[in-house]
Formats: sequence, C-alpha cells, structure tokens
Amino acid sequence: MNPKIIAGVDEAGRGPLAGPVVASAVILDPNNGIEGLRDSKKLSEKRRKILAIEIRAKAIAIGVGIVHEQDIDRSNILQATFEAMRRAVADLGQVPTEVQVDGNFTIPELLINQIAIVGGDDKVAEISAASIIAKTTRDAMMISYDILFPDYGFKSHKGYGSAKHMETLREKGRCPIHRRSFRPVNSCKNQNYLYFGQPNHYGHMGELIAGMFLIRNGYKLLDHSYHASRGGEVDLIATLQDEIIFIEVKSFAGQADDTIALERVTPAKQKQIARIAEIYLRYREIEEAECRFDIITVNFSGPKPLIQHYPDAYLPI
Repeated sequence: MNPKIIAGVDEAGRGPLAGPVVASAVILDPNNGIEGLRDSKKLSEKRRKILAIEIRAKAIAIGVGIVHEQDIDRSNILQATFEAMRRAVADLGQVPTEVQVDGNFTIPELLINQIAIVGGDDKVAEISAASIIAKTTRDAMMISYDILFPDYGFKSHKGYGSAKHMETLREKGRCPIHRRSFRPVNSCKNQNYLYFGQPNHYGHMGELIAGMFLIRNGYKLLDHSYHASRGGEVDLIATLQDEIIFIEVKSFAGQADDTIALERVTPAKQKQIARIAEIYLRYREIEEAECRFDIITVNFSGPKPLIQHYPDAYLPI
C-alpha cells in the first residue's frame, strides 16, 4: 500500500490593499522533521525567515502560486486566492494523495482528495510550513515594491491598511500595485503614475514597469536609480540566485522594434555602468560577487507597454 502524501496549503495576502495574494503548497519529509512550525502570523519576521530556509532545505516539495493585483480586480479576492492555491499545488512537481487546506473551504476544480481544516496553520505541520513559505515570499515581494514606491511604506506594513498607508493614499492617490477594487482604493485617483500619451513620463514609468516585471519574475530588487556621485546612475539593481544584476532600462515609442533603444546602450554607456557597479559593490562591501548586466526595453507604442528583457546583454570591457 502506497503511503499517504499530504500537501499542506495556505495563503498570504487576502486582506491587503496592495500587492499580490500568494499561496504555497508543501510536502514535508516525515523522516526529517522541523521544530517550531506554527501559524506564520504568530512568528516574528526573523523566526519566519529562519524557518523558511529550513523548510526549503528539508521539504520534499514546495509549490508557490501568485496572483497579482490586476487579476484580483478582474475577479475577486476569494477566486484569486483559489487560483493561487491551484497554481501552488501544480507547482509542486508531483501529485499528493491528499491536500489539506487552511480554513473553511477546499479548492474548487482541484481533482485531488481535500480536507479543509479551520486553524490548520497552527495544527498541521504541512499547513504551517505552507503558511510560512507564502508569507515570506509575499513579504519579500512587498519589500522590493517598497524600493519602487517608497512613499507608501510597503516595507513596514506589506500593503495592509496601516495609518501611514491610508494617509499616503489620501495624499498621493494609488500606485500601480494597489487593488483598485478594494475600498478605499477605489475612491483614490491615479495622480502620479499616468503615462498614456505622455512621452515625458516614459522614462520614469519605464523604470517602474521594468522593476515590477523583475519582482514578478522572482528577482529581489536592491535599488532604483542608484547614483554614484558624479559617476552617473544605474536604473535598477537586483539579485537572483546569488547574482547581482545591473539593469539599464530604455523606454521608447513610435518605433517598429527596440533596435534603436538597444543601440542607445553604447560601449561608453556600458563602461559607465560597469564603473557604477564597482562603486556599488565597494560601498556595500560585497566581495567576489557574480555580476550580470541586463537591458530591459519598454515600448509605449501600443495600448499596453511591451517589455523585452535581455539578460547578459553585454560584458563590459
């Protein structure tokens, strides 16, 4: 008889006014236990991070599903949460014999035996682990978003309706990662992030759109518009799998393709970015770093910006 393979499923981010909802599915190794698993909300941020590292090292399988704010607005938060959970289970890479879900509901359209467990994130180790992975994944994304949209304080409140967040919404309106279907966001105008038909905004908005693209593709953002005194600046700095990536963003409109935009990253510009990279690494006291130099183009010619990412676009000499 085959042993039962349990996947615990939980989510993070149903209640915030901004950012994605993130779900995780985790299959633990019964022969490699993890001490201290419990509901992620009852753990300190430091403890969650430590446990997340241990879970990733010891779990048999981990899946993550992310549904972003635009899709939350198109449906509703409950349906978006179910979709994130379905994606998390699919991301496991193997089919469990049973899915145990935190809360009152099982996952619609999931053709696997399921059990809903109220308070499961504090009762079932697999659900606790999923809760921790979902929470730390989402928190990391919101900390990166804070670099792009520093006025809103996402690093501290992670998109929830704190007093500072509500005050900023009233004063500055919404930003691109706010959930427009949520109150009071639905009554807040987009005051500072308009770009359609406004070429003078393409440069700044292109950087923000490129940064959002990177975050949604698993990168951790380290800096935006990093200035190296008179040495110039680099648009975005990010990290992925221990590489530090320096990204030049080129925004344009009215061209058939991005050839001209790419040509604007001249050899002289490449050398300048390389010098800035050296200053950044020295200032941050980072030694023997694996570095990469990327270009992202953002084309504003159509109804929606078209993003092209060129990893390892050049090797500065």
